[in-house]
Amino acid sequence: MRTGLVAAWVLAAAFSMFAAGSVRAAPPDTAVIQRDASVVLEWDEAWKRAVEHNEQHRIAKNEVRKARLQVLEAYSNAMPTLDFSGNLNHYFEIPSNPVTMPGELNFANPGEPFTAEFKFGLENNMSANLQLTQPVWLAGKVGLALRIAKNYRKIADMSEEVSRQDLRVQLAEAFYGAMIADDYVEVARDAVKQARRHRDRVQALFEQGVVSEYELIRARVAVSNLEPQALEAENAREMAYRALKNLIGMSVDRPVTLQGDVREVILQPELDYEDASSYALGQRLELQQLDLQKRLYEGQREIESRSWLWPNLLAGLRWETLAQSETFAFHDKRFFSGVSAQLILNIPLFDGFASHRRAQIAEVNKRNVELQKSMLERGIRLDVYQRLRRFTLAGEQLEAAIENRAEAEKGYRIAQTRYEEGVGTQLEVLDAQLQLNSSRVNVLQAQYDQLVVRAKYDRALGRMWNPGVETAVSP
Repeated sequence: MRTGLVAAWVLAAAFSMFAAGSVRAAPPDTAVIQRDASVVLEWDEAWKRAVEHNEQHRIAKNEVRKARLQVLEAYSNAMPTLDFSGNLNHYFEIPSNPVTMPGELNFANPGEPFTAEFKFGLENNMSANLQLTQPVWLAGKVGLALRIAKNYRKIADMSEEVSRQDLRVQLAEAFYGAMIADDYVEVARDAVKQARRHRDRVQALFEQGVVSEYELIRARVAVSNLEPQALEAENAREMAYRALKNLIGMSVDRPVTLQGDVREVILQPELDYEDASSYALGQRLELQQLDLQKRLYEGQREIESRSWLWPNLLAGLRWETLAQSETFAFHDKRFFSGVSAQLILNIPLFDGFASHRRAQIAEVNKRNVELQKSMLERGIRLDVYQRLRRFTLAGEQLEAAIENRAEAEKGYRIAQTRYEEGVGTQLEVLDAQLQLNSSRVNVLQAQYDQLVVRAKYDRALGRMWNPGVETAVSP
């Protein structure tokens, strides 16, 4: 019965590793190197796919594009504008104005003043205007807006890099988790093979009358307990592969073969806590983003402060034409045209304190960013401390697991030999088998833990983790 715990441990470890895998909608798959209709993926190819197809990272890249467009938008505020307007106006009643005329013009009653009505225009009027306006001075707000836009672009660039760093850790968990899942399946299958070989030996000894029927039944039960557990381990591996394919934007139903290995290399960080913390505070892009965010709010406050009592000067050039007619036939009428130039001075005197309130809001936002930076600095120190401790512990655990596996292999061989020579018991064999398979599982778990902890440690320092690099980051 205890033997059945081996594969159960395999299954539990596999699920604990992969159940928290990232789940994202996957776009249509594209072709890469194939072998027997299976996509062959190495780490570099998986990383390339993740960068190209992971939705969260694509959103970050789109933000960079939007930020660059906003810089261009800020430039456009200093560019001239050209507007055209046309108007067709029909009077159902033409406006008129009564005018008192002198008596000398009264031919009906000479010498007597009279009143006459003068109409303004004809029934139909057509006009067109073309206006060119060039900002000359807008209280310096164009330059401020351009500086804000550039800072926003830098923030977006950093956000994309932060997204890449996070995606790197997610891929390390998924890619090497799937590889370790393959090894878990092999451990489970080997456990079944060991149990079957032992059952066959017990069967032979039973037929020779050396062992009892009870020992044969116990050996058979051990095999029956392990076989379904091995199937569950294979199912856990399938889930791990699907999580990986989902993360890198592949169809979850497409077969994949992973290439690479997880080496049994004991790693230890090269930096102590103080050096690692100082390095992280200088490298983490999140802190630099907050500095830029603070400048952004300072610029917004300055813009709003210049929206009140600061002069705005614009230059304009206007072309206009006008024609009138008693009908809608304007083609035979003369259009009267003119060109004029303007110099416009505008000074905002009062806007209901709206700009003043927006400046106050920007100041509050700036203070909040300062508080966020203070919290983030403490959080980074804590994160570095935790990752450093776990990194150190992971190396020690892997070293201990490798040593324990060697001892378990030796113990299993001894138990097998003693049992075959008739001086040992089946219980010793089953217990040695359990210890051996448990030690193999522990090595796999320790290998995976060290890989993931190393990736998270580099992420805490603000660096991109690189698989295969066997020394920790140094400044």
